[in-house]
Amino acid sequence: MHRASVLRSSLTLSHLNKKYLSHRLGNRLAHLEMTRHLHSTTSSSSSNGNTNRGSTKKRYATTALIASATASVSYAGYFLFSSAAIPAVSGESVTEETDAKRKTAVFKEQLSSDPTFGYEYVGFDSYPGIELDDGTGVATAELKAASVKNVASALDAAGFDENMRGDKSESTTLNPNHALRLGLGACPTYGCPFLPSDVHYNDQTKLALEELRKKTITADDNKSSLLKTSGTEKAATLTLIGYKGGRMEDQINQDRAFVLSPFMYRNIMKEDSKVRPVARLLGVFDGHARLGEKVSEYVVKTLPALLGSKLVAKEELSNQEIGKILQDTFVEIDASSPADPSGGCTASIVLQIDSNIYIANAGDSRSFVAVHIIDPISKAETTHLIYGTREDKPHLSFERLRVEAMGGNVYIPPGGKGTTRVLYQDPTTGSTSGLAMSRSLGDWDAGDVGVVPDPTIAILNIKDIKSKVIEKLNTSCQDKAKEVEIDPATGESTPSSDCATYGENDVKVFTFSATDGLLDYIPENSIAEHVAKGLYNNKEAEQNIHLLTACEDLIYAAAQGWQEDKGGRYRDDIAISVADLESDP
Repeated sequence: MHRASVLRSSLTLSHLNKKYLSHRLGNRLAHLEMTRHLHSTTSSSSSNGNTNRGSTKKRYATTALIASATASVSYAGYFLFSSAAIPAVSGESVTEETDAKRKTAVFKEQLSSDPTFGYEYVGFDSYPGIELDDGTGVATAELKAASVKNVASALDAAGFDENMRGDKSESTTLNPNHALRLGLGACPTYGCPFLPSDVHYNDQTKLALEELRKKTITADDNKSSLLKTSGTEKAATLTLIGYKGGRMEDQINQDRAFVLSPFMYRNIMKEDSKVRPVARLLGVFDGHARLGEKVSEYVVKTLPALLGSKLVAKEELSNQEIGKILQDTFVEIDASSPADPSGGCTASIVLQIDSNIYIANAGDSRSFVAVHIIDPISKAETTHLIYGTREDKPHLSFERLRVEAMGGNVYIPPGGKGTTRVLYQDPTTGSTSGLAMSRSLGDWDAGDVGVVPDPTIAILNIKDIKSKVIEKLNTSCQDKAKEVEIDPATGESTPSSDCATYGENDVKVFTFSATDGLLDYIPENSIAEHVAKGLYNNKEAEQNIHLLTACEDLIYAAAQGWQEDKGGRYRDDIAISVADLESDP
């Protein structure tokens, strides 16, 4: 069945035909072993977005993931995890008095480790704490003016002209044939980003993805605009517009995303001829509320330039300095965003500079770091998550404490079933609205009651990750090899297993960011496993898939989850960005 036939003739629904999706996904996603389950025991203390998320939403999940997602997490502990298996920065700051007139925030570092390999990372909450907060999440007039000036200066330095800024268009970064990557204009000095194209509602994209599946085009085919604008074998981003009621042609995709690989930020201020370590930048931005798409569009256009201009201002930067730069970038973009009279967005980004990975998150979109392991003897492949950001939800203890200290109220659904929200007065309607997150960019009216842009930040290192994983793999096998099996007939003993010796090439490190339109229905482990199939496929194998079609698979799987759960009445926008962190950009 051709994909065009999946739409209803009236075009009143944007959901995808259930029979068609079942046919598509039944064949290509069987290896994901995704079985639909209804979570029923999630504790109200979970750090996921809903206090009892599974009671209202169906997710595609393996049995093991069901168990981890429904695990209870106590607020009494220091760490708050996004799931039982994935560590995340908890969001806690402390302050200390430096003199009688002034307090300075001391970011309390969180040292945590993944439970599988014991890799330790450092994270901290960049929010300065209630004691230093001036009583509002909305920037002062002075900060707004300074931020607008800083952004304008950064865009100028990055070579943005008025056409590139696209001030009169809300969707230029969703252009599937975006002109800069097609050579129809000058790229910013930091490079041309990959931008997401719609997997279903853009005919050129649908055709290109089908050709990738049939292998009628290859990764180095210069004729494919999709391969020039949305991704390669090692970096990609795609999207699918949602459906919120009404006519399909009136729907607005508020999700945005990008991948900059490489991220040539040192070219922003001047032409840089030195050989520099590899740098990448990717992320997703989920707009919400009326005019939220204007905020997410603004963030995609300005964040790389503003962040890059701050990174290049100093030749050498410590990890803590880069963390502070990430915080300043989020705060200044929030302060200068077009959030008047309404609108906001999440921001979840991954910055790579050489071997260091910096992850900054505000809102309920999420970013992850994972490893893909290939057994050097059996060639068996496994994928493991090393880190994942939490969802910034108002029921989390420190988040709720801040909101209530600022005079706000947190809505907890009766019985713990549903999404917790920060209640605020909508400036466009005058009615009380609920924001389903405690941090975001924009949302100035919610900022009055404690919604802040300051991100949680984690710092990881690729070399250290690989070293720890390899050490664990080799040690575990050697320990197992010490065990012996006794032949009952002869009484002879033999080692219980042969050990493979893992090396650098057997462990790959990659990252992905996704909006909740995807994460609400596809477990993060399953996303990681399928992305890895696209990144590290055996080109000679008949069943290999391209990274772009791997992302397409996941988007369609999530779309079917929305379809079956909501009956076609609603589907959130979906976006994903992916990058291998070790390949040459």
